Amino acid sequence: MFKLMLVRFDRDKGVFEDQGFNQFCQNNNIIRVEKEFINNEGNIYYSFFIEYLPRKGSHFIPDMESLSELEQAQYEKLRDWRNELAANEGFPAYIIMYNSQIYEIVKKQPKTISDFSSIKGMKSKAEKYGEQIIKLLQEAVLEIEK
Repeated sequence: MFKLMLVRFDRDKGVFEDQGFNQFCQNNNIIRVEKEFINNEGNIYYSFFIEYLPRKGSHFIPDMESLSELEQAQYEKLRDWRNELAANEGFPAYIIMYNSQIYEIVKKQPKTISDFSSIKGMKSKAEKYGEQIIKLLQEAVLEIEK
């Protein structure tokens, strides 16, 4: 499914009015987001083209206590990377990956791009982020071994 959303910049408050956008993203499984900055006669907007699937059922909550020391280090490394990437791209971190997807990546330890197909919602994202994720997992191993 697809949706186009405009998020307006409120000059008085100095913030984007993104509550509706954030709520939509929290309530759906986001596959892809394309954004465009718009300045129309001094009115500032972000236009978001969103490819999504409606969310069904409850959201999986990761069991952090079940992670080994290495898995916890990998989880933290991936989560920090995801948060930084999202901040640089200008949208919420869960659009890139949910915490539950990071958890599954750490548990399944993908070694190739095709390994991501077994992780819910990551098949389409593997082409874009897969190599970086695999590298980060390997870096965490080397850091633990020091």
